[in-house]
Amino acid sequence: MKKQPGLVWLFLVLVTACSPYRIKRNQADDAATWSAYRTYAFVDTSRRDTALRPTYRIAMEQVKQSVDAELQRRGYQPVNDNPDLLINLGGVVQEKTQTRETNIREAPVYMGQRRYSWRSQEVPVGTYEEGTVNLHVVDARKNALVWDVAVSSVLNRRTLSPDQISKAVAKVFEKFPGKRG
Repeated sequence: MKKQPGLVWLFLVLVTACSPYRIKRNQADDAATWSAYRTYAFVDTSRRDTALRPTYRIAMEQVKQSVDAELQRRGYQPVNDNPDLLINLGGVVQEKTQTRETNIREAPVYMGQRRYSWRSQEVPVGTYEEGTVNLHVVDARKNALVWDVAVSSVLNRRTLSPDQISKAVAKVFEKFPGKRG
């Protein structure tokens, strides 16, 4: 099989030109009074699972810093006691299977019985990892979820840079129902 470097280069350009982040969920409470919220605090999740990988902890700390920056840019103030909003962050990495659909040109040549049939099917061609970050914003006084959003991206073997994480969080905050930046 002859390699076509021009085709590979074009594929890479197209892949990098598109936004690598996808908003999977964006649900806001319509009854929330966003003008009443002025302060926030992050929920401490560090004590829940002590067996987390260091790379996960580093990435989640970078996400936390980016969320913190976006909230402050919108006029919300971080506090330690009695916040109006609680921010809960979580992340998960799942291994997914990439597939493609077969077509009639790939059908085997068959002569014989009359009841032969061919159907297209999904054929696995590879695996990849998809990372998803969940952000829950909770009204602390009512203990009610006011914004639930999740963003996902295909992960590569390299680590995510703080700049990539900041861009993903900025994309999430484009949908923020509270104060605009």
